Amino acid sequence: MLSASVQLPALPEIRVEDASPALDRIYSDIRRESGTPLVNLIYRHLATIPGGLEWVWGCIRINWGYHGLQSAAAAMPTVDIAAALPAALWRIAGLNDSDLAAIRALVAQYNLTNAANILAITALAHVARNPACWSDGVVLQWTETQDEPPVAAPSPLPKLDELSADMASLVYFVNGLGEEAQPTMVASLFRELTLWPGSLAVTAALLTPLAQSGELARLRQQTTQVAETIASQLISSSRIGFPPPPPAAREAVLNALDLFRTTLIAKLLPVGQILSRALAPA
Repeated sequence: MLSASVQLPALPEIRVEDASPALDRIYSDIRRESGTPLVNLIYRHLATIPGGLEWVWGCIRINWGYHGLQSAAAAMPTVDIAAALPAALWRIAGLNDSDLAAIRALVAQYNLTNAANILAITALAHVARNPACWSDGVVLQWTETQDEPPVAAPSPLPKLDELSADMASLVYFVNGLGEEAQPTMVASLFRELTLWPGSLAVTAALLTPLAQSGELARLRQQTTQVAETIASQLISSSRIGFPPPPPAAREAVLNALDLFRTTLIAKLLPVGQILSRALAPA
């Protein structure tokens, strides 16, 4: 478990507010397809790798579409942990009904997108390693769905270096729960929860015993394994095929996909489900 005093190097990303017009087109399509204001960290990080995001998002759009991924994600495991907390606890932590409604919606958005994203990047990690899956005749061309309403860009994520010392320490502590080795990145969800400090404190208390018992690590491994099974089905059901990943960036793309599919998203999906149960209205 990561010490609360340890700081992690910032994972390179291109924030939504800093996107070029070409990148903003992809970010906007991600929000439109997911139906949420989120552009998850995996995509913001891939955007720093030349050709990385274009290849990953293009493969998703021309083969399965985000709705197809969301349908496949229905087979992902659901955490069976009774974690409902009394409303009084949240109020004592400084959260009113409006705060709780906003946090519930935020966690639900992360759960929805994390379930779809882990399937996509698990499948594409296999594709990138297997030239037999590549087809030189496939072009990464996709068209925005015009009948889908645009989704507003999210509010800027809090920056870690702008947090108070105590808040930053709490973020690093919560982020390290459930990981055997030192984490390599901070989950965006925990950065967002700093907008409601009490929610992050409750999250730390809720997850700490699950981390100490090994349950969070077990859930992360289970999520990774089930995603592998479903991803193999996605590859076989592909209607069009996959162009080769960008040669110069192939290893960087693979490293990013592996990092997120086995660690961050695999951890955050069960954690998000636990938080959703804890936030359920009495």
